[in-house]
Amino acid sequence: MGNQPSSPRDEIALDADPVSAAGADKSDEDATASSAMSTLATWLCLSPRPARAAEPPSPSPSPPPPPQRSQEDAPLASRQSRRLEQFYEVSTQTLGRGHYAVVCRGRCRRTGTAVAVKKIKRFLTDEKRLRAEIAVLQRVQRHPNIVELLDVFETAREVQLVLELCTGGELFERLADKGPYSEADCVRHLRDMARAVQYLHTQGIVHRDLKPENILLSTMDDATAVVKVADFGLAKIFTGSSMTTKCGTWGYSAPEMISGSGVAFGYDCKVDSWSLGTILYILLSGFHPFDPNGTHSDNEMIECIKACRFDFADEAWSGISDDARDLICHLLVLDPDERYSVEQILSHPWVSGGTDNQHAGPSELPLSPTIHRDLGRYRQQAKEKYGYGRVHVHNATHAKWEFVRNRDESVAGSTWIISDHNWTCH
Repeated sequence: MGNQPSSPRDEIALDADPVSAAGADKSDEDATASSAMSTLATWLCLSPRPARAAEPPSPSPSPPPPPQRSQEDAPLASRQSRRLEQFYEVSTQTLGRGHYAVVCRGRCRRTGTAVAVKKIKRFLTDEKRLRAEIAVLQRVQRHPNIVELLDVFETAREVQLVLELCTGGELFERLADKGPYSEADCVRHLRDMARAVQYLHTQGIVHRDLKPENILLSTMDDATAVVKVADFGLAKIFTGSSMTTKCGTWGYSAPEMISGSGVAFGYDCKVDSWSLGTILYILLSGFHPFDPNGTHSDNEMIECIKACRFDFADEAWSGISDDARDLICHLLVLDPDERYSVEQILSHPWVSGGTDNQHAGPSELPLSPTIHRDLGRYRQQAKEKYGYGRVHVHNATHAKWEFVRNRDESVAGSTWIISDHNWTCH
């Protein structure tokens, strides 16, 4: 077998701190600015520059060194001969489609492994956000609970991402389809989510858009399936300064992201803890903590989130353990300084598995005979309210459409950038 061009995964390395603290807020505020795609071909280079021969020292004065740039912005040499079709067979089977991208099933020619191939239209893509997203994905490779970026290619018309294929689909969809589930099932899924987020945070990355459709299952086999966290289109490399961009899917966003009421009018990695708390509440009850009847208007729901107004009054909570409620009460907390970190989630008795009488562990009995139907009903309501669809692989968010609300299936998978005057769908 002849020599083939090498994969980018061993050739693109990120610095430990690719975004300067001084420029963090500006980078965050400019995350939705459109950029020309002319430099993307060089940035997505998939081989290192050749070594240069040593030259004798010049008698003329040396020029000043160029200014330092973050790894995210640094261009790499282009390699035009490297094509997706050299390494992967791509079928016509479509796994998902949107305005800016299509996701197809593929297969690695060398190993036969099934993959997902996401083809992103360059003329609809914000270069800066795409580069940032790829940088995040390459920084978090090889974690068992995170969808892995396997390869990157580019043509004149497309950027092509080869991603790990999650055949189990969305967690909520799978649970709704397979029948009643238990507290113990919820613990296992939450533990996987928390481990993924903990790893992100140790890498200096805040996800900022954790929501049910971004929580996937690796396989349809319940005995071996693990949760996979996807969609890093809004992920941010965190440098210590609080972030200020109001972004995410508002039904799962922390109050400080919506209202700007966080530390120094910003927010930090605790926004991911809030999102996990919201997802956990829905898993256990089958409805949203800030819209239990599914009848609130958008403004009513946002006001409930900003006031952290929720309870356990519904009959659905009568059989749920005190430990489960206690964890939720430490996650859905208005003050981010008082909110649990992901490390505290993993060490909580309900998650870590207590062995004494007080913390005997979560029940394996079904939460209720109808919990799966309740969850399925919630999923359908959320699909209509937030406008998301069924793409079961990493779902980058780049194409820009400005309107208050669009529930058209053609823009499924959208997230919402919130400004002071309007909502912007990405």
